[in-house]
Amino acid sequence: MSNARLLALTVVLLCLPMVGNAQSESRPVYRERELAQIIREAGYDCSQVESITTAPAPPPGWESLRPEIATCQNGKRFLVTKSGRSGGNIRPVVRPIPGGA
Repeated sequence: MSNARLLALTVVLLCLPMVGNAQSESRPVYRERELAQIIREAGYDCSQVESITTAPAPPPGWESLRPEIATCQNGKRFLVTKSGRSGGNIRPVVRPIPGGA
């Protein structure tokens, strides 16, 4: 193997872990942005989502709804439910959670 090929292989092997780390860190931020957009499209005020909590296990037969609780930067909380069976053509359901809940 020539020195140029060996050097190229070494560079590739050293850079692959860095690419993997960059991709794994950006994934949660994408979901937070997506939820903030869904909440805004539903007509509520949410400029940025601070945290996402997966709602407790749904009762049998409701597993495909995938409920999530999003806490916005302004302190408001929303239940966001998106059907897994819709094929992407049905809008998610967004409901505000009262402050004391």
